[in-house]
Amino acid sequence: MKYKSKIMLPCTLFFAACFFISQYCYINASASLPIGIYLKTSRAIANGSFVVFHPTAAQQPLVSKYVKNIPLMKRVAALPGQAYQLPPASDTDSKGRPITAFEPKTGIVPANHLVVVGNTKFSLDSRYIGFVPQSSIIDTITPLWVFGL
Repeated sequence: MKYKSKIMLPCTLFFAACFFISQYCYINASASLPIGIYLKTSRAIANGSFVVFHPTAAQQPLVSKYVKNIPLMKRVAALPGQAYQLPPASDTDSKGRPITAFEPKTGIVPANHLVVVGNTKFSLDSRYIGFVPQSSIIDTITPLWVFGL
């Protein structure tokens, strides 16, 4: 009986942590943002915010070459009506395959859209997929436990 009580608390804590993470967090394992756990928030979207979104149907042909049925996590670089300048894009993806950059690289963000960027030149962000409709945003997030932020 004593053995059961010694294992019950760690198991309970483990399952409670798993439940918490599955309900209230996102886990990022890509180089687009620092690797770690991000807490869902109800904050308004602002420059520098981290957001989670589903790519649009128009963005799906490109996105589906890299990820399948998972939302993307990026940092907001420009809001509707703001001037934007996209960071330099690459002509090839991380595996050396050709990839086409979004045009125009500068301008004004259209109404109800965002410009989002990741941490690497290969990040699948506005440099390649273009503007992200605000209606595609699932959550705003904030780092909870990350490496390298």
